[in-house]
Amino acid sequence: MSNGTIVPATAFSMYYINVDGGVPLSELVIGDQSYTPEGQEGGSSFFWLVVVDLNNLNVVANDVSTDGSTVPSDIAQYAGNPQYFLYAISNSAWANVAPSGDLYALLQKVGAGTGLAFLEQVYSQIGTGFLSSFSYILAATMDTSDAPGFEAVSFSELQLLTMGFLPIEVDGQTTYAPVQSGS
Repeated sequence: MSNGTIVPATAFSMYYINVDGGVPLSELVIGDQSYTPEGQEGGSSFFWLVVVDLNNLNVVANDVSTDGSTVPSDIAQYAGNPQYFLYAISNSAWANVAPSGDLYALLQKVGAGTGLAFLEQVYSQIGTGFLSSFSYILAATMDTSDAPGFEAVSFSELQLLTMGFLPIEVDGQTTYAPVQSGS
């Protein structure tokens, strides 16, 4: 039974822009808490991985994969655990950080779907000469046996993904269920 108001969450994936001046970083906002990739500069190309505890919506891990294939150990330790939620957000991503190896496997296991498949197919068939940069977001539980996550992908512009967390009380314990919202 729901016992509260949906906590809104918005993920922003920065698309590469060659401009003078500051380039913003990708951002994640859950409720009124805003997060950006720690220790990174705007315009740098990487995958940002954020793990959220579904019991309290606290961020428990916040790290980056700069090569598109590595999953940092502080992120990997939560794989398969349904108590945790993953955001995988590209930042000014070039083809060289398109998910591969361990990162690709993790994204597939936790709920990547047509968005990641689209990215993979375009790069494998058309290549990186014409479509070099992209914007991608996956929001999914770390449970490897549940429904697919929420995705957004583009080869031409930044992406925003809106969703929310519905508080549900079970046996006196509140947990937050991910729900799709917005468009």
